[in-house]
Amino acid sequence: MGPVASVVGGYLAMHTLGTGIRRYTPPTVMDFTRSGGALATSAAAFLENLGWPAAEVEEVLHEYREVSELLVRRYAEIELFYPRTHGVEAETSAVLYGLNRLLKPQSVVETGVADGRSSWLILAALERNGQGRLHSFDINRTAGRLVGQHPQWRLEILDRKEPEASLAHALQRVGPIDLFFHDSDHLYLPQLFEYSQVWPRMTEGGVFASDDVNCSRAFLDFCQERGQRPRFLFDSRKITGAVRLPGARSVQQGQLVG
Repeated sequence: MGPVASVVGGYLAMHTLGTGIRRYTPPTVMDFTRSGGALATSAAAFLENLGWPAAEVEEVLHEYREVSELLVRRYAEIELFYPRTHGVEAETSAVLYGLNRLLKPQSVVETGVADGRSSWLILAALERNGQGRLHSFDINRTAGRLVGQHPQWRLEILDRKEPEASLAHALQRVGPIDLFFHDSDHLYLPQLFEYSQVWPRMTEGGVFASDDVNCSRAFLDFCQERGQRPRFLFDSRKITGAVRLPGARSVQQGQLVG
């Protein structure tokens, strides 16, 4: 089921059963349009909606074509543990690479790793940047097979019995965060918990993003409560949301290297 069909189903459930099940139904199409943020169906449009010039976006997405070919080869070398559907989709993959090349983050945090497609893409960008570290969190020791080892990567396996407390303690060690990407438990309350833990640690000019925002209203509610107008990427099955915080993160922002 595509993202539009999913959110239409959420609208019908809400209309039939009432607002008391708000936390247990996906958002509707109107929820996304009423948020005030721009909607996109391509990586290029999404990155431009977040504020980067079209020429810079085109440059990093041209790089991504080569990177995606390397990722295909990597998939052929590794026996995967998770279904391919657990990984981020095509346009979201390009966005992850592009965001890390454009933003030049020092500290990236992602929750939810699975086989490590998103981790691999982020690290490919950080490696080309020549700087930055990726902090990845998961509850399964099988996570990250696509990456294996990388000098700019720290994979931490959280306590399965107390994942929220474990993540909260780990984030204290990470410190300020330039780029956040949620892709773990997509239920309403777990999503809200992660967002609330990360948001105060975001740096000026950073990007706060979440995959699967069509699974619950958590991202929409969180952004609305803070007066944010997120941008959305409608991929083939999932919807990604992102907020770019105001302020210049560094003097290198907007300059590509490598």
